Amino acid sequence: MNLKALTSALLIAGLAASPAFAETGSITFTGSVANVTCTVQGENSGGPNFTVDMGSISAGEFANVGDYHGSVGFRIRVGGEGEKSCPDGTKVWAHFDADGTLVDARTGMVKVTNGANAASGVQIRLFNENGEKIDIFNDQKIVKQTVKDNQATIVHTAAYERVGDIAAGQANGLVRYTMNFEPTS
Repeated sequence: MNLKALTSALLIAGLAASPAFAETGSITFTGSVANVTCTVQGENSGGPNFTVDMGSISAGEFANVGDYHGSVGFRIRVGGEGEKSCPDGTKVWAHFDADGTLVDARTGMVKVTNGANAASGVQIRLFNENGEKIDIFNDQKIVKQTVKDNQATIVHTAAYERVGDIAAGQANGLVRYTMNFEPTS
């Protein structure tokens, strides 16, 4: 094949392979900006950051993978008496951050951390106030509370859950959360 024919063939092939542009759909974003500014306080903290003492539990308590022990309840308080910026009727709930550095994407539980001193084979499972397991990555089983007298309380429970062979050690974890507000219409 001569150079002129080869160049023509490549030029035609290049023109035939050009991308096609077509409109395929649209995305509509909905939402609102609320005037709700409720204060948030964790259990006995005076602010949004708080610690839940899980206590100490024996590795022997966990016979099988999936067993959980050491349940500890905790509360997040929203608003306060007379706090007019937290209006009655507002729906509130906590949403836990699915941060892969802190939460196991496979289990939806909080990872246990402490470096070389960390326990292994357990993670921290969260439950909503109805006792339903929360999977932070997939299904948070959100329970909304309604603000009454300018305040509401969101209740959760945490427990250690066995995920593998257990080795004793520090069993600390961290999860971030965001309070969500749905104002009355």
